[in-house]
Amino acid sequence: MYKAVISDLDGTLLNEKGKVSDFTRKTVRELIDKGIKFYIATGRNYGLAKAVMDELGITIPLISANGARINDENGKVVFEDLLGQEEVEKILEIDYRKYGGNVFMNVFSGEDWLVLVGGLECISEEERKAFPELPKEVLEDTLKELEIQKIFFIGEHEALVELEKEIIKKTDGKVAVAFADERCAEFFSETANKANAAKFLLERDGIDIKDAVSFGDGENDYEMLTMAGKGFAMGNAIYRLKDMLPEDFETVGKNSEDGEAKKLAEIFLNN
Repeated sequence: MYKAVISDLDGTLLNEKGKVSDFTRKTVRELIDKGIKFYIATGRNYGLAKAVMDELGITIPLISANGARINDENGKVVFEDLLGQEEVEKILEIDYRKYGGNVFMNVFSGEDWLVLVGGLECISEEERKAFPELPKEVLEDTLKELEIQKIFFIGEHEALVELEKEIIKKTDGKVAVAFADERCAEFFSETANKANAAKFLLERDGIDIKDAVSFGDGENDYEMLTMAGKGFAMGNAIYRLKDMLPEDFETVGKNSEDGEAKKLAEIFLNN
């Protein structure tokens, strides 16, 4: 019997509108009441992850920024793996705008989600509705002075693939890169990932990662899915994740169909 669940949020636990369905909320709370540990491991920052935790009506530790940060149940930072300052400077030197006017840069630093001045104009009305708070606009020089968890770019997929190549070359491959979905390319510490962060929490709670199940849909979920005792890729997973996983890797329904919650109920509640 598995003892814990590690779950991504966007495209996984959350539905197509970026919200927690009633069935998912009920299932997660029943798991916790049954003594199963539940951990959120997301590419979001702490504030955006906490909003989901509050929507679920639970209090748990939160893995954010692809494993670059962990806050405990009380909100205290207990682990950080920041993007190196040298790599930050090299990424900031790149003229990402040459890849298209619809590509824009985002930064997670501390509790803040930051974009450059004018960046808010690039966020669609649909995306605005999906998030409980919007980023703050800052000047580019401000970013060079900050401790950064991750830098990510949103735009057309083909443009981001070309930008990815330049960043990898510019940083000598000393950054981790993952597409959370086709329109979001993320760059963070090469030693940060959701699996390492999950292991930190699981060991604290006396649980081996092989005694956990995990769910994800993005390239940034690969380590978590393959290191857990049992991993499940969402039916809506990005092609880059599917290409990395074995052909027979088990998938569940789409996030729009409560795919994770239905599998959780099957594993833990319908016995």
